[in-house]
Amino acid sequence: MTAVDIRINEATQPVDVVWSTPDNNLWVATVDGEFAGMVEFADGHFVVTDHTGSTVTSESSIPAAQAALPTRVSLAQCA
Repeated sequence: MTAVDIRINEATQPVDVVWSTPDNNLWVATVDGEFAGMVEFADGHFVVTDHTGSTVTSESSIPAAQAALPTRVSLAQCA
């Protein structure tokens, strides 16, 4: 697991996103133990979905995909 310290914007506190890999080609994000979203490698792309299952984006690398999710995580959702 990797903890990623990100800032949503200058007015908020950092949110620690913890990534786990429960299966091949699947990365699951949690914040304070709550599901925050996931990244799945499908059809040659890393597809990012948020905590509601909505597609956020599709990226060409896992670092870019993981970086895209925290911009959608809100402190209210993770509190």
